[in-house]
Amino acid sequence: MQQLEWKIGAHTIRYEAPDVVLANFVGPIDLDEIKRSVEAYGEIAQKYGPYYLIADIGQSQLGAEPRRYLSENAKADWFKGSIYVGADVVQQTFGKVIALGMLFTGKTRFETTFVKDHDEARAWMAQHRQKNKKLG
Repeated sequence: MQQLEWKIGAHTIRYEAPDVVLANFVGPIDLDEIKRSVEAYGEIAQKYGPYYLIADIGQSQLGAEPRRYLSENAKADWFKGSIYVGADVVQQTFGKVIALGMLFTGKTRFETTFVKDHDEARAWMAQHRQKNKKLG
């Protein structure tokens, strides 16, 4: 299995072939860290194509400026879907706003979901793959 990993401050991003990116964010995420994260997301998409992002954000905080940067610079085309693990109500609201912002990059369909744990995230991803296989 091919795998790439980034360590950005207290945070990690890991690509798992063929189409999964696991991101784990702990504590505050500053502007530089989100810029580096977006760079990694783009690099993965360019090299391997669209993927499912499973982002564990339950123990993180994303301020207004990094949130705006993420919304304006991450491209919906990079993702098959975004799955946020452990998000509280505030994080869910911001996650939906970020996804909405990415829609303006041109992709007409972009799915975002919120789950309690990684098992639920993997189950959603498997279900999403099946649904897309039937549609495709």
